[in-house]
Amino acid sequence: MLAPRGFDRKTFAVVEGWPYVESLLADALSTRKATRVLARRYGGDIPAYVDAPGNVETILATLSDVAMACDQIRDLETGEAVVRFVSAQDVGADRRGRYALSLTFDYLPEETQNTIALDRLEVAA
Repeated sequence: MLAPRGFDRKTFAVVEGWPYVESLLADALSTRKATRVLARRYGGDIPAYVDAPGNVETILATLSDVAMACDQIRDLETGEAVVRFVSAQDVGADRRGRYALSLTFDYLPEETQNTIALDRLEVAA
């Protein structure tokens, strides 16, 4: 499988590999379900968790959305998965609905693991 390639969602520069997958993750996690006309199943409910209580149920729902968003990122030519959600570390939330998550993903084309912070993905922006 070749490294995925596309446009960065902020700069519109051509990016390839893990930086592009990171951009796709941010897009999938910040898009509400059923808001894309031609892709009704695309996205998740993470934007709905803004200002939600930082309880166990909300954190588990957030992690579930992260896993489902990863499943939506596929190679355009082969349809194979590009990234897989592995685990979350440093999980925490406060009463104001601010989350602290470090997410680990398997980047399948290079068979490597990458860890990023949820706030770095800017999913609530």
